[in-house]
Amino acid sequence: MKKLKNKMRLLRRVTAKGIMVIFALSLIVANVNPKLVMADELSDQINSKKQEISAVNKRITELKNQLSQTQKEISSLNAQLASIDSRIELVQLQIQATQMEIEKNTVEIEKTELEIEEKEKEIARQKELINNVIKGLYKEKDTSILAVIIGSSSFSEMITRTEYLTRIRTSLKENMNKMEILKKELEDKKEELDKTKQSLEDLKKQKEEEEVTLEDQKYAKAKIIEMTRGQESEYQSKLAQANAEEQSINAEITRLVQEQARRKRAETVEGRPGRETVVNTGGFICPLAGGCRVSITGGDFMDPAYGMGFPHTGVDFAAGQGTPVMAAGAGTIVIARDSGGPGLSYIAIDHGNGLITKYLHMSAIYVSSGDIVNAGEVIGLSGGAPGTRGAGIFTTGAHLHFEINDYNGNAINPHGYLKIAPPLY
Repeated sequence: MKKLKNKMRLLRRVTAKGIMVIFALSLIVANVNPKLVMADELSDQINSKKQEISAVNKRITELKNQLSQTQKEISSLNAQLASIDSRIELVQLQIQATQMEIEKNTVEIEKTELEIEEKEKEIARQKELINNVIKGLYKEKDTSILAVIIGSSSFSEMITRTEYLTRIRTSLKENMNKMEILKKELEDKKEELDKTKQSLEDLKKQKEEEEVTLEDQKYAKAKIIEMTRGQESEYQSKLAQANAEEQSINAEITRLVQEQARRKRAETVEGRPGRETVVNTGGFICPLAGGCRVSITGGDFMDPAYGMGFPHTGVDFAAGQGTPVMAAGAGTIVIARDSGGPGLSYIAIDHGNGLITKYLHMSAIYVSSGDIVNAGEVIGLSGGAPGTRGAGIFTTGAHLHFEINDYNGNAINPHGYLKIAPPLY
């Protein structure tokens, strides 16, 4: 009788222990933290920002399409000024959208940091509870649970007791698996946080560049009005001068290259030592360290929307005033013309492979005719802001005009040699 009472007492201990273990493990899953509610509120803020950004981006797309059409029709001063006004509005909208992206990323960072904190706490809770359960089971395994199983008086009694052990073991296994999932989710969240922080820094830098572009466009508008005195006849005169200037530059560079080629042939025939020459064999690199992107002022190769009354034989790259300009390939400087004032300053490089690269609107020039340069070597600084040193007779904002010609002066599409991104907006 006494033996039976002991067995029943042990059974109750196992049953009670099993219930407590399962209950403790279930608390891990059922626990609701108020900070998770806060995370949901942050998610709502993020979704709201996304909707606002979408609305602004829709307006940006509409304005870009409108600008693309009006750019094709720029043949008068009023049309040019209207085009600049549209670009100003476009940049302002883009700044607004970028600021919204910054705000969204800031909230996303706050939400992710909150989720990381909660996951770390949850993992700690999981570890503590699981460790306590395992310790409790270990203490009883030899004296109570094992003894009860061995001492069961019937099969049904053993099944009943074993059922609790199975449920405890299953719960332990499930929660151990959950803890591994939590650890993986924690790693993913930390990686997501790093990416969002980097994106935030990129957006801040982008916004700074956009604000510079906005000021450039406002300045360009003011200078065009100043240079033309608001008169259509002055505007048409400036356009004609710009066209003539470009044709003159192309003719001069072609003449110098062909003259150099004739001199080299003569030196070869007569057996006289000639100047050192360099042949570029490595292709071309972007002349701007930050990458080549078409300027928002238009100006892609043979762009029908260029609107200046003559073909655009190069690509205008987005570049703030004073950006370092690099040689796109190894070669010899054919000409490095510094106007010393607001006239057009430019550089041409003969790459010895039948190709010449040209760099226009330079605000500073660091090389001279006859110099040998390597790919990536800084040859000067970009310019282009109306009325500034090296900008030329007519320009609509800071940028670098880059061009590739053959030895006969024919323009070649730079897109075939460089990775060029479309305008930012």
